Amino acid sequence: MKDEKNKEKKQLDELNKGMEGTIEDWLGMNDPDVFIDYVCLECGCIDPVPDFIVDECSWGDEDGEEPTFFCPACNGMIVRKEKPRIE
Repeated sequence: MKDEKNKEKKQLDELNKGMEGTIEDWLGMNDPDVFIDYVCLECGCIDPVPDFIVDECSWGDEDGEEPTFFCPACNGMIVRKEKPRIE
């Protein structure tokens, strides 16, 4: 019985050797947030949109086609300003 427990412990130790870090690390929750700045065509308001939102809204679109968003200030159309920024 004791030998079985030792064998199980050794097997678990072998499995856990390469698994360093927390569950948050494994899920990417500690990765830096990336925002893409969008600017309103009507009022000039700049709205930082998280990159995962842009990715989700781009799903199914043709390559190079940008998703459409609306300005939180005036409800006008906002377009991508430039490269993503990391915070």
